[in-house]
Amino acid sequence: MQDSHDTLRDQALVRRLLAEISAGRPFALATVLATRGSMPRHATARMALLQDGTWLGTVGGGRLEQQMQERCRDVLAGAQPALLEWMTHEKTGMACGGDALVGVAAWRPERAELLRDLLGRLGSGERFVLREDWGDPADVVVDLLDASALAAGSAEARALAGQAAAWDEASRTYVEPAGPDPVCYVFGGGHVGRALTGVLAHVGFRVVVADDRPGVAVPADFPAAERVVCGDLRNLAGMGIRVGGADYVVVTTHGHAWDIDVLQQVASARPAYVGCIGSRGKAAFARKTLRERGVDAAWLDSVHLPIGEDILAVTPAEIAISIAAQMIRCRAELRPPEQRPHADSSRTNTKN
Repeated sequence: MQDSHDTLRDQALVRRLLAEISAGRPFALATVLATRGSMPRHATARMALLQDGTWLGTVGGGRLEQQMQERCRDVLAGAQPALLEWMTHEKTGMACGGDALVGVAAWRPERAELLRDLLGRLGSGERFVLREDWGDPADVVVDLLDASALAAGSAEARALAGQAAAWDEASRTYVEPAGPDPVCYVFGGGHVGRALTGVLAHVGFRVVVADDRPGVAVPADFPAAERVVCGDLRNLAGMGIRVGGADYVVVTTHGHAWDIDVLQQVASARPAYVGCIGSRGKAAFARKTLRERGVDAAWLDSVHLPIGEDILAVTPAEIAISIAAQMIRCRAELRPPEQRPHADSSRTNTKN
């Protein structure tokens, strides 16, 4: 997830803004909702003008920030209505050459409860999504949505899974993930699960390991895991595991029957990524069995089974790297195109 500083995920900023409107003092808030090309700040960046002339946050500096400061002054003074505007390179003349979609709106005392709710959620450690409807810039509708309530495959679930804000031009809707990052549930703590946990944690995934063998589900053996759970893999809810649509799932248990049981249980959540270890023969058998159990065939086709990038991996460590590589790509593809690395620039070739 992107840095929270100077965003509405920044508790210090939200606390200051709440103090202002709780005291009856409106403020103007400028928000970067989307960018194209190279820009110093991307979606989520916020800048507020308080009634006493104090500025909080930044939308990136330079000419763009100067222009947004002018608009904030006009909006707060009532000299100009709220606005939603693409600040193109032609308008800003910034050397970086990119464009930014910026919204500027006045926040008034009636929004105190919203900011109070936001601050409480940020302190709770729970995941949620902030959604803003900019259909009418003069009356931006802001909602805070629980991660558990997000529809599978929705823009909100995808934003949470990709750990990046997203703008939909057609509906003029902006969504921003908040709270802790999604979890990768590794079902099976054997050789591959153990090797994979450290690799995933090292590349920014929160990992929870689950196994039904007390001698395997030993927290000390998974120092990089956020949690290690031991229980019946046929009853994930009974283990306290609630997989959501933004989460990632790796199935590598000690037998195909348990693999199939786990896949059946997570199917309804439609996680952002699901992969299961096994041969192509096992994959065909698992898909056939799950279809017979009523699992949606289209969803089954999306499951990475066999799992991992085809790098001819053999050892548990190599297999772990192949799985992590596939998950990194999946995570990147969930982000808006402008926030993804370009194929040519994401790799470096050197010769000695």
